[in-house]
Amino acid sequence: MKILIVDDEKSILKALEIILSPQYSVICALTGERAIQICRQEQLDLVILDIGLVDMDGFDVLKAIKKINPDLSIIMVTAYKDPKSIVKAIKMGAFNYLVKPVDPDDLILVVGNCLDNKVLKDQITAIQDSDMKTVKSGFIGRDPEIKKVLNLAKKIAPSLDTPVLITGESGVGKGVLAKIIHYQSDAAPGPFVSVNCGAIAKDLLETELFGYESGSFTGARKEGKKGRFEAASKGTLLLDEIGVMPLSSQVKLLSVIEDREFYRVGGSKPVPLAARIISATNSKIEDNAQNGDFRTDLLFRLNVVTINIPPLRERKGDIVFLAQHFLEKYAKKFSRKFMGISSQAKELLMEYAWPGNVRELKNIIERTVLLENEPLLLPEHLLPALSKGQNRQTDNTLVGLEIQYLEKSKKIIGEILEQTRGNITQAAKSLDLPVHTLRYTMKKLGLKTPMDV
Repeated sequence: MKILIVDDEKSILKALEIILSPQYSVICALTGERAIQICRQEQLDLVILDIGLVDMDGFDVLKAIKKINPDLSIIMVTAYKDPKSIVKAIKMGAFNYLVKPVDPDDLILVVGNCLDNKVLKDQITAIQDSDMKTVKSGFIGRDPEIKKVLNLAKKIAPSLDTPVLITGESGVGKGVLAKIIHYQSDAAPGPFVSVNCGAIAKDLLETELFGYESGSFTGARKEGKKGRFEAASKGTLLLDEIGVMPLSSQVKLLSVIEDREFYRVGGSKPVPLAARIISATNSKIEDNAQNGDFRTDLLFRLNVVTINIPPLRERKGDIVFLAQHFLEKYAKKFSRKFMGISSQAKELLMEYAWPGNVRELKNIIERTVLLENEPLLLPEHLLPALSKGQNRQTDNTLVGLEIQYLEKSKKIIGEILEQTRGNITQAAKSLDLPVHTLRYTMKKLGLKTPMDV
């Protein structure tokens, strides 16, 4: 740990240096100007700054240092205990203060606390950055609409009291976006808690959300139980599939949002709401409100800010981009050869409707990479999975795509075989395919070389 001590009295500088140098790396400065220069040049962990310098006012030095490095911890030293000066220093960003003559034990204690606090903040930041990187890897894209979504999420993230409603089809990444908002806010050190309102029985939803007191119903725990609202304290609560929440629970949720407090089931003592609320739905919640299935007043409370994530089929520019991202990710994970996607496979990916959106694309690529081991992702790798992902009885799009692909492949391979006079090795080279893959495809298409006839 590196500490800068700033004082215009050499004797005080020397005394403080003697006390701290056994534990820390110490740099000394006699003037405010020199201190500012050092802050620009050195990577410091702490500054101990005298308020009454000869060349500059200590508060001006504090302001200049904070401009250079807003996160740098500063302890102010004053000749007398002036409450106004102390309050001013703290408001300007000082961590603490010491009064001259500085007691060695007080100095060691205050410096230790300050640096411990810095280490803790650095650890939290590192965890948040790591979590954020992991979360963002599940929500990427270069489509302009996705960039708009991420920009809006970044703008509203700091406003913890502002309810957010995320809409979009299943699989577009509503839960991931909720985490991105969480990790970009001051709630990031706290927990991220998610509850699927559609996956919990109606008669259990309220106890799950609000918790319950001891003996509030038959089978209740003796010690009671915290609900999701309490579990998310000082963090974020995601109410997923909010559109299917029962009307009885909607009334209580509205009360929680308006009063900023709630009651456990069977309880009489209010519990303060200390969590940010983000809601998500894949249904047209406005239609639900018009039909009387969702409270209009609650909807107005929840959708102060609404973020809609467009389906993958409307983001054509992201389909191949995401497929390549997942291909590289899982090829590395499973130690496979996959490096790219063939032009025919790209065409197939672009034509498919992706009813399951990004989740479906991710799962199909993961499954393919796990089961196959080729340099290129080919259409035959995708067709079985895509066939299962779409109802052939109600939608013939994929059937048409498969027939179209097979006919086109048969024509292309047939022409190449004619050019190479049936030499499969040369044909495979021309098609940029492994020989065994070409043989498999020819067998599937019913193609034969003159040698096979």
